[in-house]
Amino acid sequence: MSMTVLPRKPRPVVRPIDAALRRWDRVMGLNARNDLISRTNPPAAVRLVNDKIATKRALTAHGIPVSETLVVLDSRRALARLDWDALPDAWALKPSQSLGGSGILLAVRRSPTGDGWESASGRQIPIRTVRDHVRCILDGEFSPGGTDVAFMEPLIAAHPTLDDLSYRGLPDIRVICVDDRPLTAMLRLPTAASGGKANLHQRAIGAAVDLATGAVVRAWTDGRITDVHPDTGRTVTGVRVPHWDAVVGAASRCAAATGLRYVGADVVVDAVHGPLLLEVNARPGLQIQNVTGRGLLDILPPEVAA
Repeated sequence: MSMTVLPRKPRPVVRPIDAALRRWDRVMGLNARNDLISRTNPPAAVRLVNDKIATKRALTAHGIPVSETLVVLDSRRALARLDWDALPDAWALKPSQSLGGSGILLAVRRSPTGDGWESASGRQIPIRTVRDHVRCILDGEFSPGGTDVAFMEPLIAAHPTLDDLSYRGLPDIRVICVDDRPLTAMLRLPTAASGGKANLHQRAIGAAVDLATGAVVRAWTDGRITDVHPDTGRTVTGVRVPHWDAVVGAASRCAAATGLRYVGADVVVDAVHGPLLLEVNARPGLQIQNVTGRGLLDILPPEVAA
């Protein structure tokens, strides 16, 4: 009795940079990340970094550059005393304890009408709108813990090298550190699809950055690898992040400043002031593994790995 031998299916070709992500046992999942955080990040340190104003004070005390704080509004009385004429032409209004960038209001220029400011899209932001937004922040509308505090910073203007790559919004660099050791880094570039935000879940570009040189070695968005920004047409791979040593230096000092051990440090490169620490994350997301093509469990130091 003869047997029919079926032809072998060709094996799929896997690009070498993606092969690491096929070792699923080495990719950090949500449960493993949460276990790592519970073992390495003290609750007091987590509470500190969830308060942006307190975090800025801690970073400043350790010599880490942050954006200037123009004004802190912790009550309606403070809001009533605010000198509107003393505010700059461009600013960012933020809640101190919001998550995911919610509740941020940006002004890029004074309104020609003289009563307020304008957004990047040209939308009018009259003083009454700013006042109402501050009240919403104070009432805790954007914060998980109830009432909150509002503060204002000068609007950051990205370094020209990074601004040319991006669509409208502010690009930033996420550096994952354990203690003072940087482990991996990515540049996040806003796109039209992300609404000008550097949010990978909204289809911004994530670009893996070589820790030694600051050069972009791979770019990823919406589940695929790309070399070119879809909106600016600029080639992303090969670009070097300006002031890279200072970027990594600022990120590596965040653990000592905050008390965290496992840290996601978000750094921006301002056109005038250079690298500024934007935010410190006690629970950094896991998408950086897709961006870099490396599982975090492959690069964690043994003393903190499960």
